[in-house]
Amino acid sequence: MTAPVPVVVVGVDGSSSSGDAVRWAAQQATLTGATLRAVASWRWPNYLTRLPPTVHLAEDTAQILDEVLADALAGFEDLEVDKHVIEGPPGPALLTQAENASLLVVGAQGRAAFPGMLLGSVAEYCVRNGPCPVVVVRP
Repeated sequence: MTAPVPVVVVGVDGSSSSGDAVRWAAQQATLTGATLRAVASWRWPNYLTRLPPTVHLAEDTAQILDEVLADALAGFEDLEVDKHVIEGPPGPALLTQAENASLLVVGAQGRAAFPGMLLGSVAEYCVRNGPCPVVVVRP
């Protein structure tokens, strides 16, 4: 029986910080022979009951994920990458995907961070609740 291939999970939200996290996670996955699992999440805005017909949250999130990966993974063509777009808050979505992972990688500050904050709220959530080791990549 062969051992399962290790998995490095990385959170992607379209920020430059998440691009840095993807590059770091790709290097780590390459060094350890792991698969890279890139995760982006979306959720229905609390303040809306209906979205305009031109807004497609899941598809827009998938496009952002593809764009960040295309940019950040240049030079990592041999790396096996699994993409996951999940409905729900980003912290719990990442922890669900990191359940049996060897490592979870997140950027220090994503879209919702405010100036002076040392960690973004998602990074802090993952560090406090992660089911595996968590690396926070700072700019």
